[in-house]
Amino acid sequence: MEETKETGNFFQQYSPNKLAFKAALSYAIYFLVLIYVFKFIGMDQNNPDTSIGEKVISSILSYVPFILAIVYVQTNFKKELGGFITFGKAFSSGFKVAAYSGLFVGLILVIYYKLLDAAAYEQLMDMAIRAAGDDEQKIKGIEMTRPYMIFFIAFGGAVSYTFLGLVVSLISAAVIKKEQPLYGADEV
Repeated sequence: MEETKETGNFFQQYSPNKLAFKAALSYAIYFLVLIYVFKFIGMDQNNPDTSIGEKVISSILSYVPFILAIVYVQTNFKKELGGFITFGKAFSSGFKVAAYSGLFVGLILVIYYKLLDAAAYEQLMDMAIRAAGDDEQKIKGIEMTRPYMIFFIAFGGAVSYTFLGLVVSLISAAVIKKEQPLYGADEV
């Protein structure tokens, strides 16, 4: 159900859908650019030998903008509603960003590994085979799933971003919520 606010004889509808979609799409584009920036500076997130410092920087650059996108949509939706928002509406608007972002990140990963940089996908598979060592069963499993691994990676990315967004939306909604006082409640 969309929030409405009376303006004269008309009702103006407020919905976070457009803003959530734009924020998620912006984050997905940022995510793709970040992949190329990491590649340009030689930072491979999938390499098991990556230093802890690189992993921390990678995580900060990946997740902080995502969290900020969720909070941005929630706070702007709150402004549209006149400075008041329920926990449910705040959570819903944040979760929409998370769900759209998960979908877009999954699509970006498929496009990146399938079309934009197939060599990166082959390198990823080679690292998995090296990590399997001499275990023939693991190597056989990797080779069997090679044609579908792109979709597993994309699904994993989509689910992880959606789940992280769920948690962030719950926490930020609890902080951002501001219930509108009942009529006359402030006159006591």
